[in-house]
Amino acid sequence: MLHLGKGSPALHMPVGTKDVFAEPASEDYTYMFFDLCDAMGLKINDECNIYPMNASLGGNAIATIQDGNRIIVYDRTLSPEIGYEGAMMVIAHELGHHYCHHLGTASDPRKELAADRFAGAAMHLSKMSLDAALSAVPILDELPSKSHPGRADRVKVITDGWNDPAVGKKC
Repeated sequence: MLHLGKGSPALHMPVGTKDVFAEPASEDYTYMFFDLCDAMGLKINDECNIYPMNASLGGNAIATIQDGNRIIVYDRTLSPEIGYEGAMMVIAHELGHHYCHHLGTASDPRKELAADRFAGAAMHLSKMSLDAALSAVPILDELPSKSHPGRADRVKVITDGWNDPAVGKKC
């Protein structure tokens, strides 16, 4: 059971304040996660000591920490809409939040851009095309909000990370 909302270190709560039942990620999502860690040169017992989970989040994903455990939670209902490559991109974005130490800090659109840039780099290093890295773009909000930049800014930094993976690791 994940406790989301007030007091949770996640940057934004796609489901509001509530408890969500999560289970270990399906095999394909787990493989995506470990492939991304390998591509970015992250060590499983250090930077990638993160548990990939699946839960109903209203068609979203989050990076969080619960009971001292670093977690990425992905809502599988996204996959029919964004496909395998889009799911990999979303998981890479959440991995970027962990890598850049965004959790437990105030929500900021610049943190979302850093996670997007990291994800673009991870997709490139995973031998995925730029089109694959951009495959989740249709679900991104076109206009900016208090927590997330607009779609055009996100496309730009995903592309920047994909074109220069070294910049993706600079949070």
